[in-house]
This record gives sequence, C-alpha cells and structure tokens, in this order.
Amino acid sequence: MNKTPDKVNKQDIENDELNVDKAKTASSGVASAFIFLAIVFSLASAGITFLLAQSLEKNRAEFSQKMEKTRTDLSALAVKVDGGISAQLTTMADKMARISAEQQQFQQQVSGQQQTTEALSKKVALSNQQMLQSLDVLFKQKGRERIGWVLAEVEYLLLVANHSLKLQKDVATSIAALEAADSRLLDTGDPATIETRTQIRDEIQQLKALRQPDIVGMAARLASIIKMLPSLPILYTQVNTKKKIADLVDKKASHDSADLEQVGKDFLHELRALVVFRKLDKSPKALMTPKEQFFLQQNLQLKLETARRSLLLGQKTLFVESLTEATQWLTEFFDPESSAIKQTIEELHTLKKMSITGTMPDISKSIKLLRAYQKELEQQQEAKR
Repeated sequence: MNKTPDKVNKQDIENDELNVDKAKTASSGVASAFIFLAIVFSLASAGITFLLAQSLEKNRAEFSQKMEKTRTDLSALAVKVDGGISAQLTTMADKMARISAEQQQFQQQVSGQQQTTEALSKKVALSNQQMLQSLDVLFKQKGRERIGWVLAEVEYLLLVANHSLKLQKDVATSIAALEAADSRLLDTGDPATIETRTQIRDEIQQLKALRQPDIVGMAARLASIIKMLPSLPILYTQVNTKKKIADLVDKKASHDSADLEQVGKDFLHELRALVVFRKLDKSPKALMTPKEQFFLQQNLQLKLETARRSLLLGQKTLFVESLTEATQWLTEFFDPESSAIKQTIEELHTLKKMSITGTMPDISKSIKLLRAYQKELEQQQEAKR
C-alpha cells in the first residue's frame, strides 16, 4: 500500500528528531565520561603531588639533620686536630729551645777549652824558652870548652861526608858520616847546636832523595864481558894444522868400529873447517901468532878492567875512553861476523851511553854553621880569660 507524500515527510521528520535526540543523548554521555575521567585524573595527580611533596619534605628534613650532624662532627674534629697540632707545636718549640740552650752551652764550653788550650800553649812555649835559657846558663857555668873535643869530632865527620861526595861520589858514605855527626851533637845536649843539626838533617834528606845510577849492575855487566874474552874469535889467527890433524886422528882411533862411519863424517867436517875463505873489503893483515893473540886478549882485558875501575870511581871521561878503545879493538882484530862479537860491541855501546854520575847537592853549609859556633865558643873562652 503506497503512502502519501505528506505522511512520508511527517514520518521522516519524526525519525530525524528521534535520531537527533539519540545523538544528543549519546554526546551527553560521552562528555560526562570525559569529565569524570578528567576529575579522576586530576584527583590522582593531586594525590601523587601531595605524596611527592611529603616525601621531598621528609628527605629534606633528613638531609638537614645529616648536614647538621656532619657540621657538628667536623667542628669536633677540627677542635681535636687543632688541639693536637697545638700541643705538638708547643712540644717542638720546647725541644728547640732546649737544644738551642744546650748548643749555646756547648759553644761556651768549647770557647772555654780553646782559651784553656791557648793558655797552656803559651805556658809550654814560655817553659821551653826558660828551659833553653837555663840550659844555656848551665853550659856557660860549666864551661863550653868541655864539648870542644866533641865538636872537633863532628867537624871531622862532616869533612869526611863532603870529601866522599865531592871526590868519590860516594853517597852512602856521606849519609853515614852525616848521621854519625848528628848523633854526636845529640849526645852533647847543647841547645845551641839545633841550627847545625837541622841543616845536617836537611842534607841527609837531600842525599837520600838522589836517584843514583846502577853502578853495581854496570860493573857486573863489564865483569861478564871480561870473563868471556878468551872465547871470542880473533880474525887473523894461525892454526897449528899438524896438531889439529893429529888430534883428529887420535879421536878417530879411540872410537869403536861401529861408529867409524859417523866418526869419518865428523873428521871430514872438522878437516874442512881448517881452511876458511873470506871476502875482505880491505887488505888483510899478517896472521897473529898464539903469543900475539894472548897479548891482544890481555890488553883488551886491561882496557875493560880500567873502564870498570873508572866506573866505580865515577871518572866519566876515563870510562868512556876505555870503552871506546875496547870497541875499536873488537872491531879491528876480532871476527865481525861472529854473533858473540856483535853482541859484545853492542853491550859496550850501551854502557858507554849510560850516566855514571849524578848532580850532587852542596852539603857544606852544615860545616860552616859548626865552625861559626866553634868560633863563638873560642871568643867566649877568651873573654873569660
């Protein structure tokens, strides 16, 4: 059944109004829900904020209490530390004051000891001076002529020392004489001889400080050369051929037949040695007889003995001349190709270059002082007369 238009429109309008009312009702419910949720959320936020505020306040109060306690502990600790340090500083100050006082007292004691030592030194010096004066007076009372013979003995010893050193270069004897002279002056006990004794000791030290050549060693080397002179080969010598051959024959006959072959070889070797060929750069001299050889060796030995004697006496010129002549004779009359001759000539050249004397000091000042003192004693004795 078909509806009319008017009815349709009216029904549509009613439906629309009904829908609008429903929409309004739904919208009103949603809004209410949102409002409710907002109120709930606001209340929850307020509660949470309140709780947080209370917690913060509680924490702030606890922190304040802890800070106050910490301040109190720090104050107590500061008071304690300050008190301990102050006590320690006070103790150290007391110790420093006590050490300073002790140091000052020690310096005063040292100063007092120095003054005491200086006073004692002055007393000792004064006592020594008085003792020397007393000894001098004692010697004057007893007469200095009593030690005249002792001073004469000392003068003789000083002369021996000077002569041994100047003439013979004998340092050992000079030292022994000076030491004996000093010992004799010590026995006199005369304080006036101190200057002379001091000079004698200085001269002894000068002689002991000398570096002397090895005279004994050089003399021993010359003695060794002299000892080996008979075995040195002479250049121009005569050989007794007949006697030499006879000796070889006798030597051959004395051996057993088993050694004949070796003996024959030795015989031929020695037989060939009887004849020597030399190339001479100069004209040869006449051969020396055994007698001439003997005198040559004796003269050469005499030259070397002269060199050794001049060495011991410190005669430099004679020593060099004797060695030069001995070297010339060895070069001219002995075999220059022999190793023994070469070694001997080289040894003589070495000895000739060595120094046999040293620079001797002047030891005459002591005897001058002694003689001045002797002269003073003589003047005193003449004044007494």
